[in-house]
Amino acid sequence: MKHPASKRYAKAFLDIGIELSNHKGLQGQLRELADVFLKSPEFRAVVSNPSIRIDERRASIRAIGKSSGWNPMMINLALLLVDKDRMKYVGDIADELDRLVDLHDGNVRATVSTATKLELSQIESIKKALTAMTGKQVILTTEVDPLLIGGVTTRIGDRVLDGSVRTQLNTLRQTILEEV
Repeated sequence: MKHPASKRYAKAFLDIGIELSNHKGLQGQLRELADVFLKSPEFRAVVSNPSIRIDERRASIRAIGKSSGWNPMMINLALLLVDKDRMKYVGDIADELDRLVDLHDGNVRATVSTATKLELSQIESIKKALTAMTGKQVILTTEVDPLLIGGVTTRIGDRVLDGSVRTQLNTLRQTILEEV
């Protein structure tokens, strides 16, 4: 479950990004910080360890921000997260910012799962259909799930459209069992 403060940080950061006309750039930089925190145990140990002096943790953030070319607002957010011992929520904050940026920009994210890899023309066709269905620009992610057997499962936000063969077989099975 996401920490309640994640929404406040993300909303404030989006507001700053919009004010600076750079919300997409800040979004990318926050995602970069979240990825570093997730993938680097060394980084996590430095910025989250209370036995390391706060000025040393802050210096690490500044060095990473400078070498990465982060906007000063991004560095300030990272420093604030270190100061408030909230760096452990940076992934949640980045996820919430992604959601808010999509909302602000009129986008919707969708994930399409299929039993086999889709061809580019199929992906474009699905994206076009989802755009028509939602009335929004669709940011589409595809994944292969061999357990589906065939068909397509689409997740748009918290809504799932399940046209998989696996689900159809399970439904048929349930119907047969209920009739016995």
